[in-house]
Amino acid sequence: MTTTSYAVVIGAGMGGLLAARVLSEFFDDVTVVERDALPDTPVARRCVPQARHVHVLTTRGRNAMEELFPGLTEDLLGCGAPNGDIQADFRWVADGHRLAKGVSGIPVLMVSRPLVEWYLRNLVQALPNVEIIDRCTARRITTDPQHRRVTGLAVSVPSKNIADTVIACDLVIDASGRSSESQGWLESLGFNRPREEKLPIHLAYGTRRYRREASHLDGDLGVGVMGTPELPRGGLVVAQENDDWVVTLAGYADDEPPLDAEGFVDYARSLPAPEFGELLSHAHPLDEGVRYRVPSTVRRHFESAPLPDGYIPFGDTMCCFNPVYGQGMTVAALEALILRRCLQRESHHVRDNHRVTARFLRNSRPLLDEAWEMACNTDLRMPFIEGKRTAKIRMTNAYVARVHRAAATDPRVGTAFWRVTNLLAHPNSLMSPPTLARVLWANRHRGNLHAPETDYSKSTVRPPR
Repeated sequence: MTTTSYAVVIGAGMGGLLAARVLSEFFDDVTVVERDALPDTPVARRCVPQARHVHVLTTRGRNAMEELFPGLTEDLLGCGAPNGDIQADFRWVADGHRLAKGVSGIPVLMVSRPLVEWYLRNLVQALPNVEIIDRCTARRITTDPQHRRVTGLAVSVPSKNIADTVIACDLVIDASGRSSESQGWLESLGFNRPREEKLPIHLAYGTRRYRREASHLDGDLGVGVMGTPELPRGGLVVAQENDDWVVTLAGYADDEPPLDAEGFVDYARSLPAPEFGELLSHAHPLDEGVRYRVPSTVRRHFESAPLPDGYIPFGDTMCCFNPVYGQGMTVAALEALILRRCLQRESHHVRDNHRVTARFLRNSRPLLDEAWEMACNTDLRMPFIEGKRTAKIRMTNAYVARVHRAAATDPRVGTAFWRVTNLLAHPNSLMSPPTLARVLWANRHRGNLHAPETDYSKSTVRPPR
């Protein structure tokens, strides 16, 4: 006698779609529930406020998605998404140093979040054993009487006058994100909340779109300026589909970028990349701008918390990064491949959801450790961000400053740096003998390490209190 297997995914964002694609290989029926109304075209959704801001699909993230959705790159290029080399086709300023250009071999796909999500949603929706239900709110997890295993997900569908119904399932993937309510649901069932790490960053985004002309930036695909303790603001100009520039400016605490056209350009002009403000002062604006605030980054340690069998947290439900570093989509895609491997190990016999959950959390931990530590270390360079700065963090940040300085004259150091930030290499690789030798040589031959290469004297910007 064959038993039908059911899985439910909470959330039809990037994480939920990637998880649903994996589950479709192992479960007879997969249901994705999404509280938002899902559009038929690639436009930003109300429940994904960050979607309007700069998104870049890193090489490792794209490779992972390509494993799940063969042809993804070719299709997105066909939709008009620009593609280029992160070092050869972009202009970068880090720690006030303009990084040298070079061919890194790290391609980057400039595709908007609404487009890539719409594309994946269409492919997932076309799977014969997957159903996506929008305007459907998850209410609680249901379990057996002993609260040992998941038996379903209670939902409401106001548009159909359904106040409370249960979707029976063997497995629930919680990809509901940063605002996930599942910790409260689990607590009501007698499970302790997972330990949380929080880093208050008080970051504010402002984003506007402009029409892109072929002559802009002499054909380059973007400009990026990283904030520093002396100038705690930065920004990204990125080419995207439809011949658009999407421009995101970011500042900490009270240093929010204004959204009005004149104030937005003035803020851009304060950055140590003259072409940033120059481009915006001449480009044609396409919208009125949007804002997004990130009060803190959060990591929930589910791996050390008791959980009912059949509940798996996923994506931003486990870890919400500073979006400035562009890790979110890549980490979700890598988690999907980890989930696939965990389910494959159980596919030849009766599936043990307890083992699947434990294995997934255990195997995801190194990935989250690396991405979380890298993001937090960078944020803690800002002296006004409250957090513990260990000797290791201080030494790491001091060395990264030297890496940036060396990368201003040595493209090979820049390539090593971009491989780390794109999660293609471990951060320890920056200390490999060849890279270390280049960093030390470049710093020794560039004089005083702390001599500023950018004139901030005319800026009225002050670090936030």
